[in-house]
Amino acid sequence: MGDRIAVMKDGTLQQAAPPREIYENPVNMYVAGFIGSPKMNFIPVTLDGDVAKASGFEVKLPKNPGTQKGVLGIRPEDLDEHPREGGPTIDLKIEVVEVLGSDQFLYGKVGADDIIARVDPQLKVAVGDRVRLGLNMRRLHLFDAETELAVQ
Repeated sequence: MGDRIAVMKDGTLQQAAPPREIYENPVNMYVAGFIGSPKMNFIPVTLDGDVAKASGFEVKLPKNPGTQKGVLGIRPEDLDEHPREGGPTIDLKIEVVEVLGSDQFLYGKVGADDIIARVDPQLKVAVGDRVRLGLNMRRLHLFDAETELAVQ
């Protein structure tokens, strides 16, 4: 049957599944923030049909989620320094650079939102720089702002 983990919160089962499924398809924000290091970025958005608008960027979603206030979940490893042409991008103002051997983490702001990105350790950046990062739309998560449940 394979390994499964159960994620509990205050004695209530949130999700029980293989680790990869929990990582890729968390049922809610609690589970999404529970697995992965560094933790998933949570960015408040307003939704206008299929367009999610954050304080410093917007993305077109694959479909209309049917809610007006949401939270985008973006894992640090789903942002990279090689944006695809025509794909969504964000401009990160770097506040902290952390190089850990095979990883480099950039901590900064996009608009009013704190973002962590995991990028190539060979990327030459410094505090105060702005870097354009591509967003992997296939790995984007959307949560309902009120219920914190996954929308898509």
